[in-house]
Amino acid sequence: MQPSGGSLVNVRIDAEPLFSLGPLTVENSMVGAVLASLVLLAAAWWFVRRASLVPTRLQSLIEFPVEWLSGIVRTSGGHRWRGFVTFVMALFLLILVANWLSILPGVGTIGLVHHASDGSTELIPFVRPASADLNFTLGLAIVSFVTFVSWALRIHGIGGYLKELRGEPAYMAPLMMPIHVISELSRLISLSMRLFGNVFAGEVLLATMLALVPLVVPAVFMGLELIFGFVQALVFALLSMTYIILAVGTHETEEGLPEPARERAAAGAGH
Repeated sequence: MQPSGGSLVNVRIDAEPLFSLGPLTVENSMVGAVLASLVLLAAAWWFVRRASLVPTRLQSLIEFPVEWLSGIVRTSGGHRWRGFVTFVMALFLLILVANWLSILPGVGTIGLVHHASDGSTELIPFVRPASADLNFTLGLAIVSFVTFVSWALRIHGIGGYLKELRGEPAYMAPLMMPIHVISELSRLISLSMRLFGNVFAGEVLLATMLALVPLVVPAVFMGLELIFGFVQALVFALLSMTYIILAVGTHETEEGLPEPARERAAAGAGH
């Protein structure tokens, strides 16, 4: 908190509660997550109703990240890529919009002024970037974790998945299995903390620049936040895709050959 009469800039590591609906406490980061979801729903509604064979500029702008990322998943995901491309794109678009909402006017700067009993004041913003809340990033990481584990169980079965965790040779299982389990669980921390740390650091930087210098300098950092928000969304989505690929062995075809080898074999048979 800041002393009374000083700056109200105060970025907390935890989300601030706004009001309660029965047992549910609505926090400002939850508002940011809902706004990001509404933006995506509005874009999807517009695209479904207004899409045309000859795309407009707005339609091309919406299609570009979808086609670009689906191309990455298609070239990297092997023959099962269609099963998880929608999931990867949903993660990317949700995180991207949630990150980019942080640069809108009023996000993190318009809210209620709370006066504490010691005379200090604190600004509680109405809207805060969702990714600056560890609950949001951890929730996405849990969804990603459940997804790639369910893919592994679906393809290999419980026995095959446990065999992967056990490792080879079998007599090394008492040593290797705990290491593999910790490695699997560490992905939760890796996914959630990387996104949370970068977005929270950007929020602190923007708040500090807005409080210390004129608008021209913060505008530069807002441009950088656009880039960082895109990169963090892409990293989270591609890491989730990589974990799915590693879990199911997507590059292995049903015949047991790697995808490139199968394609060369098919080309050779054609000649």
